[in-house]
Amino acid sequence: MKKILVIYYSQSGQILDICKSIFNEKEIPSEIEITYKEIKAIPEYPFPWTANEFFDVFPESVGLKPCQINNSDFNINNDFDLIVLAGQVWYLSPSIPITSFLKSEEAGKLLKDKPIVTVYGVRNMWVNAHSKTKNLINEIGGKIVGNIVLSDKNNNLVSVITIVRWLINGQKEAKGIWPAAGVSKSDIENTGKFGKIIYEKLINNNLMNLQKSLVENGAIEIDYAIMKTELNGGRIFNIWYTKILKEGNLTPKQRKRRLNIFKNYLYFVIFGVSPFASLFFKIKKIIFNKSAKSEIKYYSS
Repeated sequence: MKKILVIYYSQSGQILDICKSIFNEKEIPSEIEITYKEIKAIPEYPFPWTANEFFDVFPESVGLKPCQINNSDFNINNDFDLIVLAGQVWYLSPSIPITSFLKSEEAGKLLKDKPIVTVYGVRNMWVNAHSKTKNLINEIGGKIVGNIVLSDKNNNLVSVITIVRWLINGQKEAKGIWPAAGVSKSDIENTGKFGKIIYEKLINNNLMNLQKSLVENGAIEIDYAIMKTELNGGRIFNIWYTKILKEGNLTPKQRKRRLNIFKNYLYFVIFGVSPFASLFFKIKKIIFNKSAKSEIKYYSS
């Protein structure tokens, strides 16, 4: 019997839906046993957010500052053959609850020397978050053998509007000219193929070739322009994080003022700068196609 532990943080419920679809209970082989454990923040983060709550988690997300979590569910025997870590991306970083779990003593016990598959449900940017997650996992002795990313396939600017409408107002469904927010239902329903690949590789003790098979079946689709925009954005976010958290102990009023400046800056970059940046990177991909393909292959693997 091969045992899989699925550890997840699902603020809106979308990540759990994705995991339940990947590991469809009707298609789990008799040789596989799956256990789910949820990461729970103390206090829990709200959903939907208020605008202030949403922006207030920015510096701690980027700075990988942990919150308190309930670790009682993770005091379990370390007898799993594969760990699945599933979560969201906050400000181009792993969500604070995911970071908090990976920095906990319990994570060190569960993930050390274990093969790990990461699963993300995102708007369209995940490369920076995955890099940070990989570093945290490496620090506790785990090894990522697979990565699955499901994203919102709508236009970049359209998805900004729909995701904010969902996160702040709780309106996920399509309305008027706006499509539904988040990962599409059809994309979630089509993830069972990834579970079958994982089962086959795990049963045959061939996890080192897992990511190649996942990529060949569409587990990762990288838009070069979005990826390059995100990588630049990650560097800028680090500057803002430094200004907000690393310039001494700010008063609540000072913190709020700097977050308001960041919020206005972010809106300007998204709607005023990113369309031109996207066009630039699309042209760059055409001119430097070989280099672009090499970068895409690197982040896919």
